[in-house]
Amino acid sequence: MEKSILFVDDEEQILRSLNRLFLDKDYQVFLANNGKDALKILDTENIDLIISDIKMPTMNGYELLQKVKEQHPKVLRVAFSGYTDNNKIVQALENNLAKLYLFKPWSNDTLLSIIDKIFGFEDILRNKNLLNLIHNLDDLPTLPFLYQDLCTLIEKDAGIDEISKKIEEDQAISSRILRVVNSAFSSSKTGSVKDAIMYLGLSNVKHMVLSNSVFLSTQLNPFLTDLLWKHVNLTNRMVIFIYKKILQKKVPKTYESAGLLHDIGKVVLLNNFHEKYVKIFKRTILEPKLNIADLEKEVLGVNHQEIGAYLLDWWEIPHPIIESALFHHNPTDPRIINKELVSIVHIAGTYSWKFLDHTQFSNNQNEGAFNLLNIPKEDFEKALLELKL
Repeated sequence: MEKSILFVDDEEQILRSLNRLFLDKDYQVFLANNGKDALKILDTENIDLIISDIKMPTMNGYELLQKVKEQHPKVLRVAFSGYTDNNKIVQALENNLAKLYLFKPWSNDTLLSIIDKIFGFEDILRNKNLLNLIHNLDDLPTLPFLYQDLCTLIEKDAGIDEISKKIEEDQAISSRILRVVNSAFSSSKTGSVKDAIMYLGLSNVKHMVLSNSVFLSTQLNPFLTDLLWKHVNLTNRMVIFIYKKILQKKVPKTYESAGLLHDIGKVVLLNNFHEKYVKIFKRTILEPKLNIADLEKEVLGVNHQEIGAYLLDWWEIPHPIIESALFHHNPTDPRIINKELVSIVHIAGTYSWKFLDHTQFSNNQNEGAFNLLNIPKEDFEKALLELKL
């Protein structure tokens, strides 16, 4: 069935250019030069994807995406804007109003490729085996109330005191956050959740609450659950290390928790298929050459990458983090949009298991990830010695 896209921009020239670009493409295109007209189209047409400019008069793109999320939650949402609107775009991603963002000016080939990949990604998450498993699960985690409360507080620009007080209501989550900040910042030991938020940043803390809520929801196998927690926590630290120390880049705020969330599918499978999943873990210990994702597929019909990506997509986590969950074993997959982040998570996840002396759980090292990042593997391993673990 032909997919439909609604482009929203107050500049008529941009709309005309986009319309010309899609004249011979297999998409049905709708155009609106303001938020009010866009909402009318959404009410009357079957729209699959909206790509909206952020900086518009009367109703800006941020406000429009808010209304689309409330009134048409099944429509995929993407922010489209110039570099000067960067803060508003980050805000749209952090508040789950947009899956990802596209910058102006755009490359036609890149724009078409990204749109193809967005729809292709949705098809992956709706394959028959995965949906059958999802529908038969006894326990698919819902968004934790604490996470929802934090999103509401952040959206209304609540102060740090109010936010830290809300987190402190959950002692288990507070304890985990403090453990993370005290291990990640060895020079700064603190028992204050407020200080922890200042160190880690609101976006990271929000996703940490999300991740921890899932990890703390199971008591079926404390050993494996704790091992997985150590792995994702260390992976996240390595992701940040690679960005800052190896690539000499600032970590995008919306990517700060990619490592924490990349393996969340394993916890879901452990919760719902406990006996089978423990056997899968044991078999990978006995047969180290086995790939755990392949073994999951063989035994359960799906793997942790697919179930994790589905869950994060359901929770409306930013698209690059969902890609990291789905493709962290396959960083060179041509369907990936954000190849840099997925490659970083792949490398971090592999070396995290090595540091934990559990290489049998590691994804097979894909040298293409180093090539994509233009990082010599030997130089990376030397630099990694700087990371205090």
